[in-house]
Amino acid sequence: MCSMPTYNLGNGVTMQGIGLGTWQCSDEEVRAAVLEALRVGYRHIDTAWMYMCEKGVGQGIMDWVEEGGDRKDLFVVTKLPTNANRAKDVERLLDKQLTNLGLDYIDLYLIHGPIGMVNTGDDLEMFSKDEEGFFNYDYETDLISLWSEMEKMVENGKAKTIGVSNFNEAQIERILNVCKIKPVNNQVEIHAYFSNKGIVEYCKSKGITVCAYAPLGSPKRGFGPKNTNILEDPVIIELSKTYNKSPGQILLRHLLQRGIIVIPKSGNPARIMENFCILDFELQQEDFKKIEEMDKNHRFFDLSIPGIPVKKQHPEYPF
Repeated sequence: MCSMPTYNLGNGVTMQGIGLGTWQCSDEEVRAAVLEALRVGYRHIDTAWMYMCEKGVGQGIMDWVEEGGDRKDLFVVTKLPTNANRAKDVERLLDKQLTNLGLDYIDLYLIHGPIGMVNTGDDLEMFSKDEEGFFNYDYETDLISLWSEMEKMVENGKAKTIGVSNFNEAQIERILNVCKIKPVNNQVEIHAYFSNKGIVEYCKSKGITVCAYAPLGSPKRGFGPKNTNILEDPVIIELSKTYNKSPGQILLRHLLQRGIIVIPKSGNPARIMENFCILDFELQQEDFKKIEEMDKNHRFFDLSIPGIPVKKQHPEYPF
């Protein structure tokens, strides 16, 4: 039996290598999923303002606490939305998120992406269009002043640690050059068809942990190319039979062995348990290599929104 990978982020915070993702969940669905996950043994829960289910996440946590669980044992991640990528909006949004979650602090607060969107006055309107129908970018996004404000969230105790998501090497380097508190995590797309090795190796070289979103390729993402279900890849199917594990367990185990944190999303109790039970086996080197060779440099999440054209690319577009 392998032990749960953990990562010391400083400030008394430890991040577990397996977490529960909550994208594409309603409040009702995620409340049940979070409670089930915590009962199973998860202690790392990942959410975001953009997912519009923070209230349900908070309710699931409260249900577990009422059963005898201790909030201090949890590692809760949420994210600043891109329509709040201005220094003046950080604390205002975080306060709303803490209220939604029913928490006094966040264990890890991430900037959800380096691209700023115009805030229309409605924080829930995250992907607005300009007068011509194009993506309503805020072209004056200043990542350095934004990061400085994120640091203040640690200083005032509202966040234990801070990090980024979807940032490239140059953007992180600019922050590292001036920061008082360094980013402890970069959450990026990683799966067998998109190894994203460049940013992974860079972050590790800087002592920054890496968390993979869409670790199973997000088969229910609802956009992007068809016929790209990694779970049905012949290599994964064959390894699934060899190890007597599900395709999802094979894919998640591979990422854990790369030293990458995973946050698979599920609302199905059996799948929630299955995704967590990947510590009782290890991929042999030749099989690990087979998955490495599946890489197609195939990014599913390019930060575009179907149906909203881009007139002029944002200067902080990371890819």
